[in-house]
Amino acid sequence: MDKTGLVDPKARGFAGLIKSIMEPLNENLEFKEKFKTLDRKFLINASNLNHAAFISVNHGILKVESVPNKPESNLKKKMIGWDGYLSMDSQIFLALAMNRISIVGIGIKWLLRKVKMRGILKLLSLLSIFEFLKN
Repeated sequence: MDKTGLVDPKARGFAGLIKSIMEPLNENLEFKEKFKTLDRKFLINASNLNHAAFISVNHGILKVESVPNKPESNLKKKMIGWDGYLSMDSQIFLALAMNRISIVGIGIKWLLRKVKMRGILKLLSLLSIFEFLKN
C-alpha cells in the first residue's frame, strides 16, 4: 500500500475488472509509443460497489490498483493524488462499455448529476486510452 495506506496493489472487485480489461495495453507497442511522455493518475469509481480503480499511466506503463470507496473521504484528491476523477453507477459503466450510451449521453447524465467528473481536460487522455481498447 502507499504512504496513505489506501491504495492497494491488489485490484479487487471493480478495480480487478478494470485491470483485466486494461492491462493488455502494456504489451501494445503503439500504446507505449503514444503515451511515453504521459504521467497521469485517474480514479474511476463505481459508486454502488466497494472498490474504486486507481489507474496510473507512467511513461507508457499502465497500472491499476484498488481503493476502498467507503468512506467517501478515501477518494479525495488530497488523500490519493489523482489528476482526473470519474464516478458513476456500475450500470452506467456497463452501458458505456457495451456502446449503449454515447459520450453525449454521459454528458447529459453529468448535467443530471448521475455522473461526477473532476479534471475533465485530463480525463480526455483517459478517453484516448480507451480508444486503444477498441482496436
